Amino acid sequence: MNTPKTVDVLIVGAGPTGLTLAYQLRRLGVSFRIIDKNPAPSTTSKAIGLQYRVSEVLTWMGLFDRFLARGVTGTGVNFYASGEQILHLSLDRLHGMSGSGAFEPKSIVVPQSVTEALLIEALGERGVEVERGNTFVEFTQDYEHVVSRVRRADGGEERVESRYLVSCEGPHSLIRKQSGLSFEGKTYPVSYFMADVELDWAVSRGDVHVWIHEDGMFSAIPMPGDRRWRLFVESGKDIEEGATEVTLDLVRRLMAERTGDRVTRASNPTWLSEFRISCRMVDRFSNGRVFLAGDAAHIHSPTGGQGITTGVGDAYNLAWKLGMVLRGAASAPLLATYTEERLPVVRSVLKTTDQTASIFLAHSRPRQLLRDRVVLPLLRSRAMQKRLTRRMSQLDINYRGASLSVHQETGLLKRARVRAGDRTPDVVFRDARTGVETSLFALLGRSRPIALLGSEEDSPGTRDWPARIERLMEVFRRLGVESSLVLPGSAQCPGDGLIDVSGDFHRLYGVRGEFLYLIRLDGYVGLFQRPIDERALQAYMAKLFTTDAVDSAFSAQETKNSC
Repeated sequence: MNTPKTVDVLIVGAGPTGLTLAYQLRRLGVSFRIIDKNPAPSTTSKAIGLQYRVSEVLTWMGLFDRFLARGVTGTGVNFYASGEQILHLSLDRLHGMSGSGAFEPKSIVVPQSVTEALLIEALGERGVEVERGNTFVEFTQDYEHVVSRVRRADGGEERVESRYLVSCEGPHSLIRKQSGLSFEGKTYPVSYFMADVELDWAVSRGDVHVWIHEDGMFSAIPMPGDRRWRLFVESGKDIEEGATEVTLDLVRRLMAERTGDRVTRASNPTWLSEFRISCRMVDRFSNGRVFLAGDAAHIHSPTGGQGITTGVGDAYNLAWKLGMVLRGAASAPLLATYTEERLPVVRSVLKTTDQTASIFLAHSRPRQLLRDRVVLPLLRSRAMQKRLTRRMSQLDINYRGASLSVHQETGLLKRARVRAGDRTPDVVFRDARTGVETSLFALLGRSRPIALLGSEEDSPGTRDWPARIERLMEVFRRLGVESSLVLPGSAQCPGDGLIDVSGDFHRLYGVRGEFLYLIRLDGYVGLFQRPIDERALQAYMAKLFTTDAVDSAFSAQETKNSC
C-alpha cells in the first residue's frame, strides 16, 4: 500500500452530483480527487430532467449553453383517458421570475449520460480527470484528516489522506453505512418499466404525454433526437410477483393497451429496465469530516426530475462552504450549516415527490379516484398549475430562518419582496462608469459573495453617506466581497455603481432607499438590512468569515477614520 497522498477533498462517485461538486471546487481553487468504481462513464439515460434551478447553477458555472444545445425544453404535460385529452398542464416559463433581458431559467430534458459527459468534458478543460476503476473500501478519521483506503483497477491499494471526504456514491453508499447514518423511508409496492425507444408518431414533442388507465399509467417523455422518447409504464404487477424481463414486445403490447394507439410501434430500444420507486433520506448530511450529497443522502420518485436537481443543489451548497473553509476565509463551523440548510429542503422535496407519486402513480382504487375526480380537475386552474410548476422548479426553495439567513428590516410598510434566505432573481444593470451592461448572474459567475447597497441621499441624516459607503466597500474589499451601489435608472451623472435601468431590481426585490443585500455564492440572500446597521453587519460577517479577518477589516476602517 502506497503512502498517503494528501488533498483537500476526496470525492467518491462521478455521477452528476459528484461531478458538479468537483467542477465548482476546481473553480474555487480547492485541491481534490474524484474517483469512481466504474471503468467508464454511464451510457444509459437514467435521470433525464434538469429543473429550472439547475439551469441557474449551470449559468453561474458557465455551462448552460452546452446543456441547452444537447437537450430539449418541455412546455407542458397532456393527460388522456378513454381516448380523449382531459387536461393540459402548462409548464411554460415562469413569467416575472427574472428581469427584462436577464437570464430566464428553463427546464431541460437531457439524458444523464450526456449530463455526465458534459461535466467530464468541462473538468477535462480545467485539467481534471475522473480516476476510473478506483473502488472505495473504507475510511478512518480524526480531528484533522480522513484517511481512505482505495482499491485501484490493477488490484493494488493506496491510502488517500484528505481534509474532507464526500460520498456521492448513490443510494447504496458504503461511506454512509460506515458513518452510521440512517437511511429511513419506504419502497413503493408497485414496479415500473422504463424504455428508451424511437417512436414515429404525430404527438407533440414539446409536451410530456400521460395516459390514465385502470391497469396503470403510461407516460411518454420527449428526449433529444428526432424520434427518441422515454416510456414510463406502471407494471400492474402484484408485490409478490418476481422480476420481469422487459422486452420490446412487452413495451409495444402495453403501449397499445394503455394508449389505444395500435398503429405506432416502438423501435430501436437503447435501454429497457424494471425498477421500484423508493423514498428515503438520512437524518443528517455529515459525520465529522465526512459529508453526503445527492442519492447517497436521499432518493426520490423520478417524477419531475427532483432527485438530480436536489443533488446538484447539495453539491453547490457544500462546494462554496468547503471552498471558504479550505482557503482559510471561514472557520470550520460554517460547514455545520450544510446539514442545517439542506436537511429541511430535502425533507420538503421528498414529501412533495411522495405525494405526487402517490397520487399520479396511484396503485389503489381510492387513490385513482382521488386523482381522476379531484386532483386533475383542480389542475385545470392556471393558479394551481403555476403553484405546482413553481414547486417542481425548485425556484421557491429558500433557507429562511436558518442561521446564515438574517433579515433586519424596520417598519411595516414597503417590506422587501426578496428576503434573507431567498433565491435572488437575475436582473440587468448598466455599469455607471463604463456604460457596459452586466447582470447579477454575471457577478455570481465570479464565485464571490456580492454586496448590493442602496442609499437615500435626499433624506435627513444622510450627508455622511458617501463616507459610509466608501468605508463599507473597503470592508467588503478586504473580506473578498464584491460590492456595488445600486442606482435608480433616473440617476444623473451617478459616478460608480450599477444603474437599475429598467427598474427591474426595484420591481422584483421591492426595495429603495438605504439597504444592503449580502448575496452568497450560491445565489441566496444571506443578510438583508434596511437601514444598514454596521454593528449588526460586523456580527453577521463573523458567520461567514474568520473572526480575525472580520475584526481586522472593520478595525482598519475605524483606525483610518480616527486619523
